Amino acid sequence: MHSHHSHSGDYVAHASDTLETITARAVEMGFDIFCLTEHMPRLDSHYIYPEETERDYTITSLESNFDKFYAHANELQKRRRDEGCKTKFLVGMEVEGIDTAHIEYAKQIREEKVIDMCVGSVHFVRGVAIDMSREMLEETRDLCGGWKELFSEYFDVQWEVLTTLKPEVVGHFDLIRLFMAEKDVDPVTGKTFKELSIEKDWPDIWAKIQKNLEFVRSYGGLIELNSAAIRKSWSTPYPALDVADAVKRYCDGRFCFSDDSHAIAQVGLNYHKVLKYIDEDLKLDNIYYLDIHWDGERKTVSVESLPIVEVKKAKFWDQYPSL
Repeated sequence: MHSHHSHSGDYVAHASDTLETITARAVEMGFDIFCLTEHMPRLDSHYIYPEETERDYTITSLESNFDKFYAHANELQKRRRDEGCKTKFLVGMEVEGIDTAHIEYAKQIREEKVIDMCVGSVHFVRGVAIDMSREMLEETRDLCGGWKELFSEYFDVQWEVLTTLKPEVVGHFDLIRLFMAEKDVDPVTGKTFKELSIEKDWPDIWAKIQKNLEFVRSYGGLIELNSAAIRKSWSTPYPALDVADAVKRYCDGRFCFSDDSHAIAQVGLNYHKVLKYIDEDLKLDNIYYLDIHWDGERKTVSVESLPIVEVKKAKFWDQYPSL
């Protein structure tokens, strides 16, 4: 089993538990691949989160913290390899797709450090976080001029992340919808978001989704099925079914598993529900994953796939309730 997205309380203020204990849990659960993907540093104090302010974090300390993570993750990766551990760890980072400056900074980090992979994510639009609270999402909507305009800008930032960085994994593709409510009304169509079809009612937004997915397909990237959405009250992982169907149509169904864990208790959390989504709703034939290969101290990363029928046979699922 695989997870391509994780965090620890050692290096991010909104997580808990240590990198050592979280990775030990991944080993205990029988993961084959587990990617270590702390957030990249940010360039402006405007983007420091409230919980970071409480801990007196600064732009300088965020950078030094990332350097500490990078050193620790590389040491852990090699230590586990040398122990003959079944679980392979990849050293990565999660991109902060805030603006052009941050996206270029992510590119610089990738050029300066040996990063096995990165998760390309967008957490901000117009300088406001979209995944912190409903109030902040509404603030961003108002800055953009409406819900449709907010979606448009979100997928534009995502496009810049994709074309500049070609991230191996695209993080929570439709995170923009996290705090949206089914009763919210689109003033353009008069429909609630429960009734609204992005493809039919917002064809220009759908065209951006299609364009982004086709580009991911062109360079061989993966779209994560991120189980964190379920612990945040969604009935599905990211992406929701309409966008997930678009991944099948425009990106050859190149999905991978991610738990986006921020604590020991979140490692592999709700994976059985993701498997049900894969099996009953998406009806996928294969799941994709990143693998790492060593030649002495030189490492390479490849994209592999596994038939879903084989995935379902894994003993990994014995630790979950039957569905």
